[in-house]
Formats: sequence, C-alpha cells, structure tokens
Amino acid sequence: MAQLEKTYSGWLERRQTQHLLQVLNGDGAITRCVGGCVRDALMGLANVDTEVDMATDLPPEEVMARLKKAKIKCVPTGIKHGTVSAILYEGDSALVYEITTLRVDFTTDGRHAEVAFTEDWQGDAARRDFTINALYADADGTLHDPIEQGLADIAAARVRFIGDAQARIEEDYLRILRYFRFHYRLTPDAAPDMAALSACRAAAETLRRLSGERKQQEILKIMALPAADKAARALHEAGLLRPVLGFEPHSFASLTAILPFSADPLLRMMALMPSADAAQVMATTLRLSKKQTMRLVKAMEMPLDLLALSKMLYFDGAESVADRALLALVSLDQGHDMRAALEEAATEAAAYQRPKFPLTGKMMQQAGMADGPAMGQMAVALEQWWVAEGFPNIDAVEEELKKRLH
Repeated sequence: MAQLEKTYSGWLERRQTQHLLQVLNGDGAITRCVGGCVRDALMGLANVDTEVDMATDLPPEEVMARLKKAKIKCVPTGIKHGTVSAILYEGDSALVYEITTLRVDFTTDGRHAEVAFTEDWQGDAARRDFTINALYADADGTLHDPIEQGLADIAAARVRFIGDAQARIEEDYLRILRYFRFHYRLTPDAAPDMAALSACRAAAETLRRLSGERKQQEILKIMALPAADKAARALHEAGLLRPVLGFEPHSFASLTAILPFSADPLLRMMALMPSADAAQVMATTLRLSKKQTMRLVKAMEMPLDLLALSKMLYFDGAESVADRALLALVSLDQGHDMRAALEEAATEAAAYQRPKFPLTGKMMQQAGMADGPAMGQMAVALEQWWVAEGFPNIDAVEEELKKRLH
C-alpha cells in the first residue's frame, strides 16, 4: 500500500501524535489521521506544525474514557457529532487534536446534519466533501483511500466533490465556498472541475441561507490566499460573490494590486468595495464585529492627509492609516506621482509605535488645578498641542501647562 513520505509527515512522527494513536488503537480499535494533514503531506505542503485530525471506530464515550485513563486532557467539543478534542503539550504550547467517531449523515438541510455513528470507513469517507479530503493514514504512514479516487486526484492536482456534486452541496451549502478555497489554494492555475463549477453556480442562492458568521469565516480564508484575486473573480463569474458579500464588487484590478502589499483578508475585501455604503452592507451580511465594521467605515469614509501623517497615526491609529494609504495606492496608475508618498505612508504606519502622552492628573493637580471637567478639557487641549508640536518631552508639556494656567 502507498505510504506517506517522511519529508512532509513530521506531524505524524511527532511524539504526541504517536502517543495519542497508541492510546486509541489498543484492543482491536482503529484510529487514523485524516483529512487536511494527510492531503497536505501528499501535496508537499505539510510540516511538523500541521494540525492533525483523527477518525476512529471507537464511540466518543470510549475515546474520552481512554484519554482520561492515559491522563490526556480532553474536551467534548462536538460530542453530538462524535468529536472529542485531545490536548497535549509541547513545552508551553498546546497541541489540539480533534478525534471524530466514524459517522454517516442521515439527515441534512444544507446547514445542519443529523449523524449516525458507524464502523464503516468507506461510509465515513463518502460523507466528506472532496476526494482529496477523504484520505486516511495509519501511525506508520500507511495510506487508505476508501473511495479509491483521492490519491489519483492528488496526483492530478484536481479538486472534486465526492460522488454527485449537487448532493454534496445540498448536505452543506458552505461547501460551495470551500470548493473555491481548496481549488485556489491547492491548484490555482488549473481550470476548475466543470461538474463542481456547474453545481456551485446552480446553488448560488442557497448561500443567502447560511449564517453570516459561517460565510465570514470561509470568505476570509479565501481572501487570505495568495491567489485571492483569482478566487474572487471565479466566484463573481459564477454569480457567487454577491450572495456572500452583499454588494457587486468594484474592481478586481485593485484586489490584484493590493496582494503584494498585504495578506490581511479584510483589507483585501475592502479593495472590492465600491463605496462606504458597501462597508455597512458587508458588515451586516457577514455579521462582522463592531471592531471590524469600524475599521471598514474608517477606511472608506475618513480622508487621508499625508501632510498631517503624524497626527493621523496618533489619533486614527496605524492600522486605519495603512488601510487608507494602501487602498489609495492601488487605485492609482503605476506612473502616478503620488504612489511613492502613499507607499511611504503605509510603510511608516506598519512600523509605527504610538508615543505616550506624558501629562498626568497628578501633574495638573500639582500645577494648581482642581479635579473636575476643566482638568479633562485641559488634557484634551494639551494633547492636541503636544501632537501638533511633534511630541515634545515632559518638561515642555509642564511648561505649556503652566503658561495656560497663568
């Protein structure tokens, strides 16, 4: 049988992985590594730090019992669906392994599934999304391909749904976005599988039924890819981007242009936004946090004054300034005379360390000020002066305070 190459299976040889497999494989039970760790090892993408998921024919209660007996910390993270998390340590770092009992989905509605536990490895493989994710590895690296397509698709650098693409999508509509993520992460230069693309396109409207949080998680992963622009274009051409973002994208050229400057997925999505209104729409559609929403609004609505860069960095924050500078930069032609200044502003923002305003309440009290609103008003006025003057030292601040009081 086929074996994993040791070059990319450091995660399997890790002592914690081997210990866990030893604990779970006794008395005739079978536990194997599965999914992304196996796939990435075969594609030359894995390393010793790769996250490891496991599949087992043990029921979840027995998994927990064995882990507790071996004094391995465990958490019933998804016990209803057969998933237990085992937590082992490498020094101070926690290694989390998700161990899931073999299962089949017997009821699905595109968002949730009711499962039944099984001892059938082929049945467990068949309910997964893509052929390349239905590969298993024993503790010694022996590979298992129950549906007999995963290894061939790895060799062909091909991402395909298992069996009927429409049926797999109807089990979980999020698989539409997962298909594009895996294709453009693993095989960005290859043409998409036509059966998969057709099924995804036909199911476009189902994306609106997914929760904003689930869509957010997946689209941010797509936007973090090196080929994020290719993925976004493909999603748009298939009629899938608007149901996810809530607006019609503005410019794929801006997205392509921003990729070398930032791997930040939220900033990359900003490059697609046509207006400040789109920021609010996307925040609602994807259920973004208040912090994420404020970041979008600042980037799309606040002006960028390069002549007052220090002031903006201090009051608006480095992230906000960098966002505005990079979005402005990628909107300009290559020969535009403002590009160098904008790139310099973004670079300065990336390295910015916010200085600490040296004025304290004690200093104001010692200068003769009583507690109250006047003290707060003085602090605000002095801070504005301090920034405008280029952040002078504490002696200069004390001197200015005395001038203003006398």
